[in-house]
Amino acid sequence: MRYCPACKTDYDEDVFECASCGGPLVEGSARDAFEEVDEDSWVELDPLSSLAHAKLVLEALEEEEIPCYIEAYYSGSGLESFAANILVPDSVYEHALEIQQGMAPPADDDLLLDPDADDY
Repeated sequence: MRYCPACKTDYDEDVFECASCGGPLVEGSARDAFEEVDEDSWVELDPLSSLAHAKLVLEALEEEEIPCYIEAYYSGSGLESFAANILVPDSVYEHALEIQQGMAPPADDDLLLDPDADDY
């Protein structure tokens, strides 16, 4: 496994540069940066369909001082071809999930215009 130390994102072995910042990846896991968190206590939040959304959630979690890192999964070409999971310690899972879900992109139905609205 390789990771981007700047973005705290893990990638598969076949990826050599960070899809977010373009920086070189190093051997190991972003998890290693959190020595105070037991190896077995990391849990995944809800999966995210884009790396860009995962980076926004990661920034919000870091503002709350929640240890976290991203596991990115290559599924095509380009930045939007990475799906992602964010991992956090089990002890802060509920709070982190609440933050993540508060940042969820709107569902397709929420984007539809209301033809009866005054500003339509």
